[in-house]
Amino acid sequence: MVKNTKREPKIGQSSRKQDIRTKHAPSGKEVRAKEDPSSSDHHTPAWQFHRCDEEHELWGWDKLTPELRLDIIKRHLCSFETMSWNEIKSTSGGKAPGNGTNSHALPIGGFSKKAISRLEELKLDDNDELFSLRLQGKLRLYGIKDGRVLRFIWHDPHHGSEDGAYPLKKR
Repeated sequence: MVKNTKREPKIGQSSRKQDIRTKHAPSGKEVRAKEDPSSSDHHTPAWQFHRCDEEHELWGWDKLTPELRLDIIKRHLCSFETMSWNEIKSTSGGKAPGNGTNSHALPIGGFSKKAISRLEELKLDDNDELFSLRLQGKLRLYGIKDGRVLRFIWHDPHHGSEDGAYPLKKR
């Protein structure tokens, strides 16, 4: 019989591995984790639809055609479910100069007056930002990101135009 000589640290003591890392850290330097352990960005996304604005004249979910709903939105959301939030946020491309990231948080102040007014009506105006999830072309889904969950509010086929919830400023 082989005797197990490995000892577990007592409560309040650190493990030998942690002691070695701290001991060999350059003086004056702090050992940091690669990722923020409290961040949900390394998790896969989850979706909620209970906040969807069904009635907005331009971005209401009741304006979606069955083709758009099933063929495009469902397909893209299924694809995003295989990625982490970090991967979703780092996906880039498009025709815009600089090819920035496709999906990211947008400050509420950049949304149209109509969108801000509608957020107030829906009592969702206590948020500083909405998350914009790019599906294709100008089509975006906007929602409130809470941890790994994105609570959808609008779909916007007019992103960047004057009819869109988030019109891009002309420079």
